[in-house]
Amino acid sequence: MVLEATDDKISFFKQYFSVIILIANIAVFVWQMMDPSGNMRIEYAFVPAEFFAGEKLWTIFTSMFMHGDIMHIIMNMWFFLVITDNCEHAMGHVFYLITYFASGIFATLLHAWSTVFIPVWGVTIAQFIPSLGASGAIFGLMAVYAILYPSNKFYLPTGTVVRKVTASYFIITYFIAELTYAFFSFELSGTAHFAHVGGFVAGAIMAFIFKAVKGSSYKKKPK
Repeated sequence: MVLEATDDKISFFKQYFSVIILIANIAVFVWQMMDPSGNMRIEYAFVPAEFFAGEKLWTIFTSMFMHGDIMHIIMNMWFFLVITDNCEHAMGHVFYLITYFASGIFATLLHAWSTVFIPVWGVTIAQFIPSLGASGAIFGLMAVYAILYPSNKFYLPTGTVVRKVTASYFIITYFIAELTYAFFSFELSGTAHFAHVGGFVAGAIMAFIFKAVKGSSYKKKPK
């Protein structure tokens, strides 16, 4: 887990869509926990085989708000809280929301296609494994943060030492690790690494579009 090293004075509670997304994720997780079957409403998760069959296409959206267990949602929402306020404050509410969903959707689609193009492992196994979680969209926000605030500092615990690193260093290193896992784990790790890669790529594209239009004016926005 990381923390921002300095208080940038950006209020999380003024970032309306960030607040709504956080509440939605928690509410959906509580709803999953209330599943009398104990299966965490898994029928609302995304399954690549169903997608390619044209079935339950709405799970592209529902899966973005679901999590597999308490540690899954804690880890995702922790990092969401660290980066989301800067992203929404910089991009504005509407473009932020578009970026969030574009990242999540592209993440899910790349994960689905990876089960076809990654050798036999994906075709025989991963196409039928439910995928869920906000991490694809959050990886999109990570890319946005790294591009818009590359020099911001994070506290990074490493064993018994807490290091101070730049946002760009931490996020790019994390992305390279995910890219490596995506190609060499063949989805057998239980984590949809290609979803993380897809979300990051989509978020980076949106961030570059934003910077091309707005330049550095976002740095001067009142907090």
